[in-house]
Amino acid sequence: MPRSRRPSRAALFVLPFLTFPALLLAQTDHHPNLGPPLRPLIKLIGYLNAPVPKENVLPVLTIKLLGDESRHTFLLNELKVMAGPLRTSESILSEVKPYSTNFHLHASQEILAQIRSAPPTEQLTILAEYSSADRILRVQHVEKTGN
Repeated sequence: MPRSRRPSRAALFVLPFLTFPALLLAQTDHHPNLGPPLRPLIKLIGYLNAPVPKENVLPVLTIKLLGDESRHTFLLNELKVMAGPLRTSESILSEVKPYSTNFHLHASQEILAQIRSAPPTEQLTILAEYSSADRILRVQHVEKTGN
């Protein structure tokens, strides 16, 4: 009797077990996003409410602390981009320059108290995440040096 071209029952039973693992292994892995954070981490170094010299070449920023109605001046010595998207300090400064309040500082009450209590002669180093959408600096750390 001639053999038919239909697959045997054993082949129909084994074929799914052989193809199923191959289909599972062919799935692409979902890798986590290991790129830079969306907000740059910046470091501002300067003096709060310091008198501005007449021959000043340093940028003078206007900042507002969370919970304060008054604005403060910040004589900026240096701005560094520590991590995040490819931004330069110059691009951040040019972005906030047109506004009367350049930055709004948000932080814990303890950190805000540290900033408020800084005399004009004491250098502040502020480490914060910068949000370009609303010019908010989410302050993570403040360091005081000098007197």
